[in-house]
Amino acid sequence: MLNLGPYSAREFSDIRIHPTAVDRIMEGVAALLAIVAWVCAIWVYLHVDDRVTVNFSLLSAGLGTFSLLAIGATAYLPIRFVHFPVRITKHNVVTQFFLAIRFARVLNVFIVLLFLVLVFNKVEEEYGIPQGLCDMFTAGVGCLLAIVLIGYYILAFKYR
Repeated sequence: MLNLGPYSAREFSDIRIHPTAVDRIMEGVAALLAIVAWVCAIWVYLHVDDRVTVNFSLLSAGLGTFSLLAIGATAYLPIRFVHFPVRITKHNVVTQFFLAIRFARVLNVFIVLLFLVLVFNKVEEEYGIPQGLCDMFTAGVGCLLAIVLIGYYILAFKYR
């Protein structure tokens, strides 16, 4: 279920939004980032002796893959499983559903990117990554996630 607010659209069960080229590109980017996270986690596994660091990297890649699948699946849910932040009418149902699906795909890209950054969080000192760079990237991706969330709600209320 994609729960973005208190309003549902159960009476509009026949609405379907087909993915556009931009949607497919975002799904591909998210999948590519998940693959890169696994490649990097395996690289850390093969080159680092500290098992805590290795487990953290593998866990980050695994959680990134799990979020890719979970959030990616929400973009294909029927409209009756989506709760919106604004009241749904016959005039705004398609726009609101499109915004919610696009939000899920953009969110998917940034969350997988966050887990990719976390793969390198523990090994930055050992491999010449400037200390604190991963923390800055993590904060930057967190800010991007907040901007995406705020942007979605602004657009949802603008097009209600």
